[in-house]
Amino acid sequence: MFNKRMTAVIVATVLMHSMGVSAHEMKSSPSSAASQIQDNQASTWLDQEIYLLATDAYLWGSTLVRMEQVARQYTDLSQAQNDTSYRAPLNHFGHARRLPTDEDTDMPTANRDTLYSSAIVDVSTQPMILSTPEVDDRYFVIDMFDMWHNLFKYVGTRTTGTSAQKIMIVPPGWQGDVPEGVMLVEAPTTKVWLWGRTQVFGEKDYPKVHEIQDHYTLTPLSMYLLGKTSDFTSTPLSPRAGTAKDPLRFYEELGAYLKANPIPERQQALLGQFNKIGLTEHGFDPSKLTQAMQVQLEKAVRDGQQIVAAQTSNPVTLTQKDAWFYSFVLDKFGDDNALRSLISHPYLGGQGAKEAMYPIAYTDSQGQLLTGSKNYSMHFTSAPPVHSFWSVTLYDAKTKMLIGNEINRFSISDQTPITKNADGSFDLVLSHKKPTGSRQVSNWLPTAKGNFYAITRLYVPSQQILDMKWTVPAINPSK
Repeated sequence: MFNKRMTAVIVATVLMHSMGVSAHEMKSSPSSAASQIQDNQASTWLDQEIYLLATDAYLWGSTLVRMEQVARQYTDLSQAQNDTSYRAPLNHFGHARRLPTDEDTDMPTANRDTLYSSAIVDVSTQPMILSTPEVDDRYFVIDMFDMWHNLFKYVGTRTTGTSAQKIMIVPPGWQGDVPEGVMLVEAPTTKVWLWGRTQVFGEKDYPKVHEIQDHYTLTPLSMYLLGKTSDFTSTPLSPRAGTAKDPLRFYEELGAYLKANPIPERQQALLGQFNKIGLTEHGFDPSKLTQAMQVQLEKAVRDGQQIVAAQTSNPVTLTQKDAWFYSFVLDKFGDDNALRSLISHPYLGGQGAKEAMYPIAYTDSQGQLLTGSKNYSMHFTSAPPVHSFWSVTLYDAKTKMLIGNEINRFSISDQTPITKNADGSFDLVLSHKKPTGSRQVSNWLPTAKGNFYAITRLYVPSQQILDMKWTVPAINPSK
């Protein structure tokens, strides 16, 4: 007994010394002091546990929150829309009618190759019939995303062909008869985002594209069975959960949206751990949290955002060549929740490698950030080997928007009348200031004054690209 008591005294004395606590400041016995210090340490580790759980919850759930926010944003018509907007009421298509410029801010990293179409579809009450027309003179695709940004179905040139299609989208577990000539697609969640791209051959081509877009339609099953094609209205989605001033609004939203979206069985165990931070499939209950726990949850959201942003250069999930980053998993994230969250935020709507690849570069071949204070070149020995089309587009690193310039050129593509060398190769010129020679101007891609980044789009890439036997040329600083 004496030895145990002496051991406690020694441990307490050492711990008090290491924590800068004097014996005079401790009015309790050495044994009580040791217990108090151990309790304080336990509290610290419990705070750490709460922080780790909350961070995991952010990485896992931020995609769902983002997609539910997008569903509400893209169906909000409370303000006037411009002709690059693709917003529309629930269960209806909205279409961008012209290509974006630097003045349009609806979509970060927007492309200059296709006109977008968008529809938020709610199949919780009944299935919806998606109809597409025959499109045999250009590329088109309509992607089906669930509320976890899983791209679970492609409709378009590569997968379903050029003929007209009718596809019935049904909720999870739906049972019933499928109309003749209609393809059945079961959605993983009761809300689906349809994200379409229709190729444009210049501004003179707009009327033809508009005609195709107008034949992308949605019809409730009940109306379809009656042969009705008249318009209909759907009950708008509820407002976003929580309040803007609530520092824990993220968890409030996540809890609300978990109730509306089924959780895959393989993720039930993950969700079960979040009970300690008040988050369950029944919602978020902040009454279980102490003030110290709330601090950890707020910190987890801030740090989680940084972890997600860092995925743009994560060597584990991306392949790098000549300072270009390639991803082959945009339609099969698996359990990589941080990458899933990244794509659903600044790179919302990205497609899988067989449909399209989006190599992205933030630095030049020397590893230096791309900046308008330097001039660059890209040497192509041949055009990218794609089955559809390709383009190179530059974006302002701060805003993620297109870059304004004096010739209104935002990208160079297979449609640009670039000047080629005698052997068929060509060189792109990237600079903030306009080059002096006419040959260089024809191949000029204007950059931002400050930092910028580049995305090369390769639609329906060949096997050479998928195997990385052909890769995007490096961006080399000009001498």
